[in-house]
Amino acid sequence: EIYYEGYGPAGVAVLVEVLTDNRNRTAANLRVAFSKNGGNLGETGCVSWIFEQKGICLVKKITDEELLLEASLKGGAESYEMLEGDNAEVFTTIAHLEMLSLTLKTQGFEVNNAELRWIPINSIEVTDIEQARLLIKLINAIEGLDDVQDVTTNAKISEEFVLTVGIT
Repeated sequence: EIYYEGYGPAGVAVLVEVLTDNRNRTAANLRVAFSKNGGNLGETGCVSWIFEQKGICLVKKITDEELLLEASLKGGAESYEMLEGDNAEVFTTIAHLEMLSLTLKTQGFEVNNAELRWIPINSIEVTDIEQARLLIKLINAIEGLDDVQDVTTNAKISEEFVLTVGIT
């Protein structure tokens, strides 16, 4: 497992998680994807400082947000965010992820998924149509590479903006 880092259109930080048996091939493929889509593959450490790894539990069918808060705090959560459809994401440190998941389950919550995820510390709002299109094109090109497991950015593109400009 290797992480590659770079910058996309509008100065957006891009963190790419890769599982490969050939670093040279993967680096070359990523370099081409970045350069053809308005980005630059960077050196190790150029954007990783913009992200922090968190443990996240996806909890389904929340009926009482107050009970979720109590159980989350008991399990070592740092924060939570309510999502559509009575679901929530509960955030914690890497060290507390398993404890949080078990605590939520024993408190009667349906934990659908517990995972580690890179979360941007600072986000960049992309409001230019062409920059947003190039960024989406870059992400799609990177995700299309065989060895790529995950792509994380610090871009913030509002859903309304995405619908307005017709980015898919």
